Amino acid sequence: MQFSSNADDAVSQVVRCLRNGGVAALPTETVYGLMTLWRNAAGRERIYELKQRPADKRLQMLAASVAMAGQAGVIESAALRALGKAFWPGPLTVVVEAAGGETIGLRVPRHGFLLAVLAELGEPLAATSANLTGQPPALEAATATAGLAGEVDVLVDGGTVEVGEASTVVSVVGGELRILRPGPITEAELRAALVAE
Repeated sequence: MQFSSNADDAVSQVVRCLRNGGVAALPTETVYGLMTLWRNAAGRERIYELKQRPADKRLQMLAASVAMAGQAGVIESAALRALGKAFWPGPLTVVVEAAGGETIGLRVPRHGFLLAVLAELGEPLAATSANLTGQPPALEAATATAGLAGEVDVLVDGGTVEVGEASTVVSVVGGELRILRPGPITEAELRAALVAE
């Protein structure tokens, strides 16, 4: 099923799909993404199959707020609060500690449609870029599912993405800032935000 993000009932259709265990291809401000409920183990497995993604590469968490992520096990820290205050919503993924000794890459996206979906759901999503592993991320709906190894349940056309570059990924595990993937937000900007706090 494909429809525009401007459709009157687009948010409710996506929410219904996700609550029913589905996988959706949705726009963010960076690239199009494959998403399912964070707690949906079967949906996560489908995303790995669709992307042909190696099992050791984790999915990121998309949430509407740090508080929402906390309800799913993310442990809030001073560094996370400082970076979130400076750059969220926006193209920054922060790898943080979570319950059970795990680490999670968390992002609060700057995309009105996706934030509306998250608000309606009241819980976070598991996500990764909408492309076959090794291929460029999709910047428009037409290419978001073209090379996947299977079908998604819903594809939402939100036009061409705003940023067009995957998010900056940093780790603050252990209290140390490490750049894991360069992106739209620079290391200097990140370090300045931590000092300011």
